[in-house]
Amino acid sequence: MTTDANSSAERSGKPGFRVLFVCTGNTCRSPMAEGILKKLVSELRPEGLTIEVQSAGTMGLSGHPATELAIAVAGEYGVDLSRHRSQALTPQLLENSDLVFALAAEHFETCRHLGKEPERLFLLKAFPHASRNLRQESIDDPIGGDRSRYEKAYFEIDEAIRKALPAILQRAGITS
Repeated sequence: MTTDANSSAERSGKPGFRVLFVCTGNTCRSPMAEGILKKLVSELRPEGLTIEVQSAGTMGLSGHPATELAIAVAGEYGVDLSRHRSQALTPQLLENSDLVFALAAEHFETCRHLGKEPERLFLLKAFPHASRNLRQESIDDPIGGDRSRYEKAYFEIDEAIRKALPAILQRAGITS
């Protein structure tokens, strides 16, 4: 496996390749997505390449922990969200991201409205293709729900990230 991290670094002016997940409050879906991708990348250990993974919320919350159920469900699968603190989505975060994944239609629309380039903005479940049905490709918000709703969201996110991982790595400059 060879890497070419320079193309991302030259484009953004920052080291590595940056992935951003966006949901509403940044306390359930996007932290789970961030944690899952970080875990998968750390297991792969792509030589010579840094993939920075972050998450943010459109609601503007900052400093809040992930919900107890998000922490518990993710923890069952080796994803530690105990140190997560929410951050608000900003134009700067979008600008500095090489790839942005919205978890639902409203997040996609917010990112698009804030000016994220269409070739770098996707609904997670649709990636690497352009979104055709924003509502159908959205992942429901488990906030306020029981454990089964959090598990459903976690499994949907995990499945989508695992499916998307080869294309994410390719965009990050990893080739076989």
